[in-house]
Amino acid sequence: MNDLTFVLRVVDLLASHGLRTWVFGGWAEELRGLAPPRPHASIDLLYPAPDFARLDALGLDSIAAKRFPHKRAFAVDRVMVEVVLVQRDATGWHTGGHRWPPNVFVSGGRLPVASAEALVGYRASQRRAA
Repeated sequence: MNDLTFVLRVVDLLASHGLRTWVFGGWAEELRGLAPPRPHASIDLLYPAPDFARLDALGLDSIAAKRFPHKRAFAVDRVMVEVVLVQRDATGWHTGGHRWPPNVFVSGGRLPVASAEALVGYRASQRRAA
């Protein structure tokens, strides 16, 4: 079941292997109060790192159709977990052509969640791209 306890379990699983991630997507919008509670089919995470080498080395139940330079996906208990790579350069955080606000990786509390500004900006960029 994809509930908050499950989200914590997935984040903790990755953290136990040294991968720090931030909740993103629908779960993050709900946790930040930007969207009402609803069922979630997947878990989206942001992963600040230079590449996916450490994640790929874990040998998780990878979903080949979701393997891209900026994204990986795997299944945990039949729930898809999508991990978006967020890299840093001289001008700040980015994923491909998308630029993240400087506060994308805000902290506070037991579960790291992307900033509201990052969530709203990403949604707006997806609407413009559609």
